[in-house]
Amino acid sequence: MESDAQWLGFELPEPAEDDDFAVMPENWQALEVFLSCQTQWKIVAGMGGCFYQGLDYPALESVLNLRVSKRKKRAKLFRQVQLIERGALEVINSKS
Repeated sequence: MESDAQWLGFELPEPAEDDDFAVMPENWQALEVFLSCQTQWKIVAGMGGCFYQGLDYPALESVLNLRVSKRKKRAKLFRQVQLIERGALEVINSKS
């Protein structure tokens, strides 16, 4: 790709920093559920701009029901997803 860019006469941007991160095995399923809800955010718009309020919980419940058969496991995953959601909201809303 670099040789193609040189041939075309432009410079490629520097590669982005590595965004990899480790996920503990006991949190993997909660992360998968969270990522399955990626388009299910409640967003509030006002005079000061937009901010993310949180995940749409009926949509989250649907994902949990589709992915997990045991009720106790769903409850535990729900709490784990809420922790991920809280961290994501801090990051997302700090950029707004």
